[in-house]
Amino acid sequence: MVPVRLVNPNRRGWIMSESDRIRWDQRYSGEEEALSTPPPWIEEFDGQIPRHGAALDIAAGSGRLSLWLASRGLRVTAVDISAVGLQLAQCSAELQGLTIETVVADLETEPLPQGVFEIITCFRYWQPELFPAIKARLNDGGLLLAEVMTKQNLEMHDHPSSRYLAEPEALRNICRPLEIVYYQEGWVGDWASARIVARKV
Repeated sequence: MVPVRLVNPNRRGWIMSESDRIRWDQRYSGEEEALSTPPPWIEEFDGQIPRHGAALDIAAGSGRLSLWLASRGLRVTAVDISAVGLQLAQCSAELQGLTIETVVADLETEPLPQGVFEIITCFRYWQPELFPAIKARLNDGGLLLAEVMTKQNLEMHDHPSSRYLAEPEALRNICRPLEIVYYQEGWVGDWASARIVARKV
């Protein structure tokens, strides 16, 4: 089994980060195999999503998007705060005959993995400070696929707290000057989210 690679956090924000790490480790510890299919809304962009080169999956969790990207032929780096989630991703990749690299990192205190990527995905994770680095790591013509929950959720739900939620239009605005291929924001079922496909030109 390929071990996950650890990035050691510094002390800034350590207590909050460690709480997040424990919470996600506990969540993923009950799962036996990760999903490997993308969210349905991505399917209409299949022809624009690359099938070779490097991919970065931010806040990869148990590897749903990482496994899907690897199945397309991409070299995938999956980064997440939860070693348990990434170990599940590794096990699922092995069962499917896929290869992914996993990096355990607290992105509130550590940088994104280095490299130039044909595609970067970031789903259900909102950290605005990351986006300059995301744009810098995209290759020319590279795609960003992202989906984040918005503060509109607080109209119906107490959790997640506002710390984890984006302001209206924040995802679109922060992705400029990337070319916006697709953007949608609003309620999808019981949850409010913003979705984007953007290309570096």
